[in-house]
Amino acid sequence: MKVALISLDYYGYDKYIISAMKKLGIEAIHIDIYANRYQYPNLFDRLKNLINKSFFNINIKRYHLDKLIREKLSNYDKFDKIIIIHAEWLSPETLTFCKLKSNQMIAYHYDGVERMPAISNTFEFFDKIYSYDKKDVEKYKLKFIPNYIYEQFDEKKLNEERKAFNICSLDKRTPVLEKIAKVLDSKNYPYEFIVVNRRQINLYTPKIKTKINYLNKMVSREESLEKIKTSNLMIDIQRLEQTGLTFRVFESLGYHKKLITTNKDIVNYDFYNPNNILLIDPDNIIIPDEFLNTEYQKLPNYILDKYHVNTWVKNILELN
Repeated sequence: MKVALISLDYYGYDKYIISAMKKLGIEAIHIDIYANRYQYPNLFDRLKNLINKSFFNINIKRYHLDKLIREKLSNYDKFDKIIIIHAEWLSPETLTFCKLKSNQMIAYHYDGVERMPAISNTFEFFDKIYSYDKKDVEKYKLKFIPNYIYEQFDEKKLNEERKAFNICSLDKRTPVLEKIAKVLDSKNYPYEFIVVNRRQINLYTPKIKTKINYLNKMVSREESLEKIKTSNLMIDIQRLEQTGLTFRVFESLGYHKKLITTNKDIVNYDFYNPNNILLIDPDNIIIPDEFLNTEYQKLPNYILDKYHVNTWVKNILELN
């Protein structure tokens, strides 16, 4: 089987899909939109593109992306399947070209349509559409598949600290994170919370005084991952317009970390264990001492394997 994966791999999750495919003997290529994104050579080009977008509907970034995908796919004969993650980044013309280059078009979305409305404009190009959001699955008659564990340890690492960790963008979730930090402060429970926004950070005033670190620059994927691995507790705050489980949940599973989350749907999954996962009300945050002070209870491998990227690949390619 020959498969092409097209995605904007901003967080580095999609490379694990390619690795899993190759382990299964699949001839797989990855066109990473993020790694090959257009970068303005100077301020003049940035202003020029702004004018072209505003008045002539010409976008050099979109042109660069369309050209990249067409050139990459043209180097191969027809693919058995092309998987596109977040197809709203691609123009209708490029999606049509992809359709001509594949026997089957598959879409996957780990953002909800309510947050990214342009997603629904791409549905007509695909033979199968998968989403991690049960609400969208029901509303648009899509196929459900959750996110995945991309890396899994057999045992907890020895350098783990008693510390909660979260990194997120500055948005509507930030006040909830601040309230969680205040509760942890009252319990003298260590935490490292990072809120990032390169554009608005100087305009934001925290609602509550905490030890949260507000940054105006990105933290590397490698640094974030190291902080996850060395913490024993992760925080997951659901966006109001989404119901799907984020990668935070599956990182907590793969790395054997306790998790505090606001996502109510988590109790409906077979890996839910109240000893390991605490569901909180963002309007009335209660974190029991017992949850913070008890050890993580390891889950059976058959449950973890069910959510591993290897199984995800088999499911989305219908190899089972």
